[in-house]
Amino acid sequence: MNERDWDDVAETFEEDIFNVPANDTKGIIESWVERLAGPDRCATDLGCGVGRTLPMLAERYAKVYAVDVSSQCLEVAERSARAYSNIRYVHADLSKDRNGYPAADVVLCINTLLNAAIEVREPLIERTVRSVKRGGHLLLVVPSLNSALLTAFRHLQWNLRNGMDPKEAQREAALNSKGLEHGTVYIDNVPTKHYLKEELEALLDARGSDVLSIEKLEYPWSTEFDSPPRWMKAPYPWDWFVAARRR
Repeated sequence: MNERDWDDVAETFEEDIFNVPANDTKGIIESWVERLAGPDRCATDLGCGVGRTLPMLAERYAKVYAVDVSSQCLEVAERSARAYSNIRYVHADLSKDRNGYPAADVVLCINTLLNAAIEVREPLIERTVRSVKRGGHLLLVVPSLNSALLTAFRHLQWNLRNGMDPKEAQREAALNSKGLEHGTVYIDNVPTKHYLKEELEALLDARGSDVLSIEKLEYPWSTEFDSPPRWMKAPYPWDWFVAARRR
C-alpha cells in the first residue's frame, strides 16, 4: 500500500486493519516496552498508523516520535492522543531516506516491513535498523511464514474432514502465492512478505543487531477463517515478535 491507500483507510483504520496490540493477549509488546523504558529515554513508533501504541509509549518515555507515511493517519493519531504533550508527529516515507526524526533508544515497528518487492523492502529494513541508537533496541512484529503454512494445513484438514476429495482438498487449500520460497503470501490479493525465524536472525545480525528474543504473538483461528470449527485449536496462528539490540 502507498500513501494514498493508507490515507483512504485512515478513518476506517480500526475496522479495516488488524489490531496487533489489542490481540497481544500475553502482553509481550507492552512488557518489552516497559522493560526498556526510562524517564530520559526516547522512543519511536515507526509506521504508527492511527496511533494504537502511542499512549503506551508516551506514558513511559520522555519523548516519542510518531512516524507514518500517511498524513491522514497521523491526523487521526494526533486527535486520539491529544492528552500527551511529549509526542512529535512526523510525516515520512520509510521506503525513502530517514528524515525528520533522530535515532531513538527504542523503536517499535509493527507489521510495517511487509512489502514483497525486495528492492523496496531491503532499504526499508536498513533504515528501520538505523532508526535505533547504537546500544538501543528494536521491537519488531512481522508476519510468520510458518504460520501461513500452518493455516494452509488447517484448511486442508478442514476440507478432508468435510469429505472433500483429497486432491481437490489440497488444491482448494493451496496458498494463493507466487514467490512463496521468498516468503511472499497473498493476503486479500496483496503480495505480503512473511518471515522465517531464522531469516529474521540472519537479517538483523547482518545489520549489526543482536536478537535477544523471538516470540510468537498468537491469535485465534477466527483471524484466519470465518467461523472456524470448534476442533481447530492449538497450535494457533501467529506473528513473530522480535526484540533486538543494535551493536
